Amino acid sequence: MARLRLFANLREEAGTSEAQVDGATVSEVLANATDRFGDGFAAGLPSAQVWVNGASAAPGDAVGDGDEVALIPPVSGGTTMVRSPLLMEIGLFLMLAVALIGASLASLQWFATGLALAGGLWVYDLTDYTARRGLPVAVMPSMLGVLAGVLAVYRWGVPGMAAATAGAVLVSLVWAVAVPRLRPVEIVAGSVMVALVATFGTSSMMLLQMIDPDLLLAFLVVTVTASVAAWLAAQREIAGFDPSVVTLLVGIVMGVVAATVWADDEILPMIVAALAASVALVAGRTLGSLLRTGGFWSTGVVPGALHGFDAIVLAAGPFWVILAAFG
Repeated sequence: MARLRLFANLREEAGTSEAQVDGATVSEVLANATDRFGDGFAAGLPSAQVWVNGASAAPGDAVGDGDEVALIPPVSGGTTMVRSPLLMEIGLFLMLAVALIGASLASLQWFATGLALAGGLWVYDLTDYTARRGLPVAVMPSMLGVLAGVLAVYRWGVPGMAAATAGAVLVSLVWAVAVPRLRPVEIVAGSVMVALVATFGTSSMMLLQMIDPDLLLAFLVVTVTASVAAWLAAQREIAGFDPSVVTLLVGIVMGVVAATVWADDEILPMIVAALAASVALVAGRTLGSLLRTGGFWSTGVVPGALHGFDAIVLAAGPFWVILAAFG
């Protein structure tokens, strides 16, 4: 018996967010769910995207006991939650990553500008997908947090980071008071979480650049390479590699490489920081899948052109903290 998860209007039609449904294939699960939930459910089903255990599924795909079948319907206006084309998906990610590396090599001012723009694009991409699945988290507190984090760190360093991060959380809470539709506790929690991660992550990258551009370059090389490797591992055509394991292995290997290239005589701190960042990349990918789809999926694809930055933004904090701890 499969675990059927429902979102948005399908959840409303069924009167529940999840149910246990019999069926050996996706089509059988959907047919049995239609019989149970009625005509309104059936009307919304054809336009919904179907995922099984985090991967896009076809009607004939097998479903076993305990498998999770998620139905993600369209939002108003007819836009469905689908993955970006593969070339666009990896292309945009690499374009932003290369732009950040180039800005880092150019100057602190250019990097600050590029980081604020990249952070804003990532926040928009993330919150767009949370809204599509029925969780309209507040966008502006996170956008303001990214900008404030970059500017405050540029002006005041670590105290600026602390002030910007605390401010982003407080603005998220106040925003819920001002906007009634954002008051449900799950929306408030999502808004605060996104604002916290966005502000602390971008502030950490700004601090790395200010301390030593080589530290930021090492961080980007480690995390971008590990994220691309995880993206490749998640593709169906090369299935069999667990993205989480690939992330950890590639991150550790690239951490050793970064330590030998950029750390001079401080190799151990760089390796430990890369290890912490690699673990955070796995956590960030899981957090991103939770926010974007409503489920914890360690494997399978995640929607969104910039979903790779979910992990990178979260990993920046642990990377900076470890290096700061070693002094």
